[in-house]
Amino acid sequence: MMNTSPSNHLCLTRSGASRLIGGESERTRRGFVLPAIIFSLAIMSIIVVVALATADDERRASRATRETTLATYAAEAGLQKTLASIADSSTSLAALNFGDSLDLGWQTMPNKAAYRAVIHRTDNGGTKEYMVVVQGRRTGSFGGQTAIMAQVANGAIRFKFGVYSQGKLTISGGGLSDSYDSDVAAYNAATAGSNGDLAGDSTISLGSAVVKGDVTAAGTVTGGIVSGAVTQNATPYPANPVLSCPTGGYTPAASVPITSGITYNATTGVLNVSGGNTLTLPVPPTQYYFSQLILSGNSVLTFNNPSNLHVDLWIDNVLNLSGGGIANPSGKATMLGIWACGAMTSNWTLSGGSGAYFSVYAPNHAVTISGSGDLWGALAVKTLTASGGSKIHYDEALGRGLPQGLNAVAGSWAQLPGN
Repeated sequence: MMNTSPSNHLCLTRSGASRLIGGESERTRRGFVLPAIIFSLAIMSIIVVVALATADDERRASRATRETTLATYAAEAGLQKTLASIADSSTSLAALNFGDSLDLGWQTMPNKAAYRAVIHRTDNGGTKEYMVVVQGRRTGSFGGQTAIMAQVANGAIRFKFGVYSQGKLTISGGGLSDSYDSDVAAYNAATAGSNGDLAGDSTISLGSAVVKGDVTAAGTVTGGIVSGAVTQNATPYPANPVLSCPTGGYTPAASVPITSGITYNATTGVLNVSGGNTLTLPVPPTQYYFSQLILSGNSVLTFNNPSNLHVDLWIDNVLNLSGGGIANPSGKATMLGIWACGAMTSNWTLSGGSGAYFSVYAPNHAVTISGSGDLWGALAVKTLTASGGSKIHYDEALGRGLPQGLNAVAGSWAQLPGN
């Protein structure tokens, strides 16, 4: 017979209740874990999607950067090819007036790139100057693009001779013309070169001067001991252009240190150094512009140029170094240029010395070299008179440049915003 005593009933009840409670607890745990797993999977999916999107964005950015870089290379190649091929004497460029442009069109390159060069004439008469703007681009879905530009100027300013004179060229009292290459070595009289050429569009009178090089004149050549060829009645050379003066006025007074024996008026542009004093101009700036520069009493003009930058000295009226001299501490004529600008035609006087390393471009000024000092560089002048045994050592490095007559202006290269 079944025992149905109260104690047994209580035991069954408790056991059943325990099973009921245990099942409810398990179902509760199951109900909590499932949403947690689903939530975790969702988070992980989002992370994966973000990671893939980021990786794709980085890939696209990397590809776009690469394409833009290649487009820049294409533009630079186009610029170099354009500079090497255009000539100032070409009909297309010669026909350009101030403000005109010449579009050379798109040119395709073998590496799926292309460039387009547009030449703008930027001068307003006188020396011809152009701005060359070149666009570069890549084909394809990313299509990188960029643009660069550079200013170029008439290459007639290159110094092809030790001395070029548009008028009469006279050397008396002895004198010497020879050459060296400052890009190779400093001047050495024992190993001096024979490219100290003289040229002119009038007569050349050499007296007893020694010329290690050729002499070419549109008129006659008399005197001299010439190691090279002597050519008379030659075809005249194209006249050197008169340069425009720098914009912005004369050099500010703050750029000219004033000490004893030095006076400067920034309004008139007149600079005087006297009494055996030395004026040291700081570099930078790399360009100085005066109306008159007069050195007297064995005074010296020099430059504090620790970075050895190229310096341009512009004069629009008078240059008189008869009582002093200019010293270029770099010892290289390619690092200092003296330029005449504007319409004034005053006479200039130069003198040599231990630091006289410079080029002189003065097509509208009669130039006299006084004394027997050495001058390392080159001269392009209206007329030249050298007396007292002056020695001119042509720096062949001044004759280098683009072969087609246009030279890139230093510091004018720039990259325009691209993609």
